[in-house]
Amino acid sequence: MRRFGIYLTLSVLCALCAAQSGKPVLLRDTPAEVLFTYKKTLDTQAPFVVECLTENKNEPKINYKWTKNGQPLDLKANPNIVQRQNEGSLVFISPHQEDQGIYQCFAETPQGVASTRQILVRPTYLVVENKVEPVHHKPVEGRPFKLECPAPKAYPKPNITWKSQLPSDPSLSDDVRDKRITIGPDNALYIANVTKEEVSDRFMYVCLAKSPAVHDEVPLAKHFIDSLTEDKQKKHHEVVEQYLTKEVTGKVGEQIILYCIYGGNPLAHPEWFKDGKEIDNPPGSRVTRYNRSAGKKLLIREVLPEDEGQYTCVANNEVGKIQNHTMRLTVISAPIFKKKPEQIKNVREGQDVSIPCELTAIPAAPTSWTYNAAPIGKDRITITKTGLTINKVKKSDSGYYGCGAKNDHGQNYAETLLVVA
Repeated sequence: MRRFGIYLTLSVLCALCAAQSGKPVLLRDTPAEVLFTYKKTLDTQAPFVVECLTENKNEPKINYKWTKNGQPLDLKANPNIVQRQNEGSLVFISPHQEDQGIYQCFAETPQGVASTRQILVRPTYLVVENKVEPVHHKPVEGRPFKLECPAPKAYPKPNITWKSQLPSDPSLSDDVRDKRITIGPDNALYIANVTKEEVSDRFMYVCLAKSPAVHDEVPLAKHFIDSLTEDKQKKHHEVVEQYLTKEVTGKVGEQIILYCIYGGNPLAHPEWFKDGKEIDNPPGSRVTRYNRSAGKKLLIREVLPEDEGQYTCVANNEVGKIQNHTMRLTVISAPIFKKKPEQIKNVREGQDVSIPCELTAIPAAPTSWTYNAAPIGKDRITITKTGLTINKVKKSDSGYYGCGAKNDHGQNYAETLLVVA
């Protein structure tokens, strides 16, 4: 992590004055990411805030400084950014694309230099490039059918819903809820077997995107099922592949869905297995196939490392051949605290002191330490995978000890204020 000379100097000065009396100052946790909206077509943009403030607002005067992409942020040279009174939070009055970057806040306190984690600031957007025109269909009755929905250019990934909607009045709409119908991860609407229930000359199927970038849901596709073509062959059809997850990556702590969407008539209710063992947990479980999808989705509400493995779904509608498909889930993780440092630690001079800090990550990420926002020295200090130890602590060792780790999937950071009396 890049630092600059002024904080090395401040670290030395604050270490010398740390023994002075004063109420301990602690910074609040900050989010890893802050999103803002920017649209070229607007004359004025909505302001946004990147917070940096203490746990107790009634603190002595604190000098706050910021970096952007590892370099000092000069607020005088950036009139679009102002700092809130009595705290370090930055207010971006009229956001621009150039405001995106990695920000970090430093607070010079009577105890040393406290710092926040690195905060990624980036714009949120959702762009639909082409005008959305209704598409008309006449599928074969009883057969599988798919309604397309193009993915927009967007960050973050928008939430997709499908509704049955009246074209002249979008407020007259209903969510699509039928065990025969499933929304795939490609945004498409998969109908296992089309019936007269899907036919309407008044209501259309609309694919909608919801995102922090927009106030209202944005239509991405519109479809009318005008009528059905008669199936002259037979009314029952064997299981047909519509969408199957192949390889997927899940992040620890987040939700993920594995898909096993087969069409056919009658409807198949897939069974699920992990590494050969059946998954039949009840509704509401962390891992369950009971989620209003007739088993076509395996829901993992909060991914854990042990969820990694081979998953198999078996679909059988008792017409024709039984279908089965195997997919692999790979689990990744940003650094997560297994043992988080305490916010403040009071000790007496001459003691040996330990500051616990242990992080886990997939792939593994090395733990790094700072002292008063600068790289930590090695004198009388021992660092292990589980924390930091200072032998025969001195009053000059008082200050802020930061512990963190970073990999391609994220970063985490926490500080301990050590007070030596």
